[in-house]
Amino acid sequence: MVFDEFRQGLADFFRGAALGSYEASVRQQTAELNDLFLLLCFMEATALPNPATLYLLEVYPYLLEQFHVWHRRMGMDHSPLGSLPCC
Repeated sequence: MVFDEFRQGLADFFRGAALGSYEASVRQQTAELNDLFLLLCFMEATALPNPATLYLLEVYPYLLEQFHVWHRRMGMDHSPLGSLPCC
């Protein structure tokens, strides 16, 4: 019984030593994404203009290609959004 607790504690220690910095970076990235999501939701709720749309214009062709692949993979022959002429 004591040996099992010691072994479990040692396993937890090595897991923390091996994955501690990785988990910290994942938590930080998650917090940053959550902050961005809340900011965008707040801007949408208060009818403020979204500055990301200006930056997305240059990557729009790549997003359109990915959207086309996605809706084809989902089994939709044509775009579910009439405003996106990808087909």
